[in-house]
Amino acid sequence: MKLKKYALGFAFTALSCVPAAFAHAHPKIMVPASDSTGPAPAKIVVTFSEAVEPKFSSLTLTDEKGTAISKEKSVGDPGDTKTLSLAVPKLAPGDYLVHWVSVAPDGHKMQGEYKFTVK
Repeated sequence: MKLKKYALGFAFTALSCVPAAFAHAHPKIMVPASDSTGPAPAKIVVTFSEAVEPKFSSLTLTDEKGTAISKEKSVGDPGDTKTLSLAVPKLAPGDYLVHWVSVAPDGHKMQGEYKFTVK
């Protein structure tokens, strides 16, 4: 009977820890927003759902032909471990793609992209 209690307690503890061990940081707030149309931004800012490791996470910007736009590297926000930003030069009207890579503190990596348009 005691063994059964310990086994159940161990299983409950193990299962309750699983969600925290598998964090995946995905974009939550994007400036400019995905699929938006507006004036040219001075920088791209993405806030993720979880903290990210700035050394291993990144934002890059390309035009509609796939040409890299910014030679700058993205940087983490010292006051918010979930936010990365990328300074961009003056953008001409057209479509742009933000490519993002997020690496959570537990090492889980995600990547993707989203589009915005400059009038």
